[in-house]
Amino acid sequence: MSRTRVSRSRAVSPVISAIIISAVVMAVGGAVWAYSQGAMTITAENYAEAIINTTDTISERFIIEHVKNSETELSVWIFNYGDVDIEVKITNPENENDWEKVVSGELKKIDIAYTISGTEVGINVKSRRDNDAYYRFVVPS
Repeated sequence: MSRTRVSRSRAVSPVISAIIISAVVMAVGGAVWAYSQGAMTITAENYAEAIINTTDTISERFIIEHVKNSETELSVWIFNYGDVDIEVKITNPENENDWEKVVSGELKKIDIAYTISGTEVGINVKSRRDNDAYYRFVVPS
């Protein structure tokens, strides 16, 4: 009986143990490779998107071309001379309007309800990419 007990408790042969260790190392290596490939793919996509957004921000050019007022309305003409389409919002005077799309090369008139009190009005036109144009409108007497 003692002889069977000794033969059952013997270690696995060196060849089989080398195969098992190699399989474990290959599995761990494959898992690390898959994780790093996924992380690098996400990082590369985020980087490319950030560069495209930065390029669009740099290519964005617009100017307040003209401002006109009536008793209840302020008209602002915005010219987009950049390479990309933009969306702008007039942030001054107090009543902000919705975002307006201005196509590249277009002169767009935006009317807002506003009654001018005083001799001048500061108008700030801001784009979605945080570029802005400022215009000081002196009210004609």
